[in-house]
Amino acid sequence: MLAATNRSDVLDPALLRPGRFDRRVNIELPDRKDRLSILKVHFKDKPISKEVDIESLAAKSAGSSGADLANIANESAIVAARHNRKVIEDEDVVAAFEKIAIGPERKSKVMSDKEKELTAYHEAGHAVVGHVLPDSDMVHKVTIIPRGGTGGVTWFIPPEDKSYHSIIEFKDILARMLGGRVSEEIIYGPDRVTTGAGSDLQKAAELARDMVINQGMGKKLRDQVFHSDEGIMLEKLMHERQYSDETAKVIDDEVEALITEAANRARIVIKANKTSLEDLKKALLEKETVEADEALKILKGSHMPKDAALY
Repeated sequence: MLAATNRSDVLDPALLRPGRFDRRVNIELPDRKDRLSILKVHFKDKPISKEVDIESLAAKSAGSSGADLANIANESAIVAARHNRKVIEDEDVVAAFEKIAIGPERKSKVMSDKEKELTAYHEAGHAVVGHVLPDSDMVHKVTIIPRGGTGGVTWFIPPEDKSYHSIIEFKDILARMLGGRVSEEIIYGPDRVTTGAGSDLQKAAELARDMVINQGMGKKLRDQVFHSDEGIMLEKLMHERQYSDETAKVIDDEVEALITEAANRARIVIKANKTSLEDLKKALLEKETVEADEALKILKGSHMPKDAALY
């Protein structure tokens, strides 16, 4: 994702903690079955086309709260009304879902040709890395149309809800997060990378640190947990941590190692699949948005380099 303001409101379902717990709002998130029930309730009294697949919407809306789902239903009706439709069509639901999940399109924002090219390379980098790595989620959409606080979005959606994630899965997520920055580096040079990757880097650092201190997924600190979410606020108020300076240094080293490894893997994947990167970049400049089916066709020839494999 290219963050136009170094900020992103996108919730990647793969980044949720085991148990489907959303730390942003301190609530338990509904699973797929519950999401379907909630959506049916909110669409019940709305005129909706038989072509609208509510089950598909429930499947791909992992990470959504009950309030998010209600907003999707209400926004679908607004979109349909805006187009003078008497019933809600599938395209209305898709538009509503994407607005709630990744923010509204900002087509009024004008980008120069140079910015469009950079954004296309950035998003293509995310997509190529995420597509190639075996334990990453599927590419759902790639766009260089600014949405919310972002300059472009590469959206990954898991094929099914997951309660747990392995170290290998998290490492693939870290690598795809850094795919945009690495793509900029490869195309333009290491000193011409931009601030657009600010949100990606922040989220990668947060995930890597969470792996080490909360999930016991460090290399040297395997199976050790240093504080829980409930203790974070108390620690901040007391201005102290529950481990030594020596342990803090090891944690920092572990986090740095995870980020370095992820960047190196992304670099290997992109260099080995330069043709796919260029093809997707070209498609994005022509169409601005590439949906899942077309993205898969473009990336079909991509391959997994041995040097980037974890197993």
